[in-house]
Amino acid sequence: MHIALNCVSYMNESINEHLHLLTKLALKGDEETAELLINILLSLEALQIRAIAYLLVYQIIMNTYIDLTEECKKCGGVCCKFGEPIELYSFDVEDLKSIVMEFDNYVIKNCGKVYLPRPCPFQNEWACSVHNVKPYACLSYPFAVENLQKDVISSYTYSHPPRPFIPHFCLAGQKVWNIIDSTIKDYKFLHGKEPLPQDLLKYTSKKLKVHI
Repeated sequence: MHIALNCVSYMNESINEHLHLLTKLALKGDEETAELLINILLSLEALQIRAIAYLLVYQIIMNTYIDLTEECKKCGGVCCKFGEPIELYSFDVEDLKSIVMEFDNYVIKNCGKVYLPRPCPFQNEWACSVHNVKPYACLSYPFAVENLQKDVISSYTYSHPPRPFIPHFCLAGQKVWNIIDSTIKDYKFLHGKEPLPQDLLKYTSKKLKVHI
């Protein structure tokens, strides 16, 4: 499961669904939505939610500002080949149907829910053939996947950016974390304090855009 703002248990289902949609837009690089989402999370004033905000920022940086072609090619797309089927939200289904003919032939339907099987039918060798409309869960890997980061989230007790869990085979995640970790240190050196999630996103965005 991707980082389900489901951990905010007192939110009702419709609000959770809307937050997931906002999160997907943010993960796709919508900067205004990312800023809004981070502000919503930080307004909850809980350390574990702050950890989630940081992890989402890591994932936005990974999806938006860093070229990971070589790393994903070397890995071979392991995350798309192995694991349980991925649950799709209604907005994921709509996105995929916009470019996939005979969509129902590629998915699993069970108890009113729709799942994308693994190995993913849309994986072309190591690459994603539906990259522009890939599901929310796929956009969340690895930093914003709740099952991977649950220990990081539950044990978070400080205000500094958390160190994420990265699967040993995920060369892309390792590259991204090295860049983010270096950026956090640069920010702290320049400003004399740890960056908040929104500070880290803005600083990294500006820094990496210069090199694009």
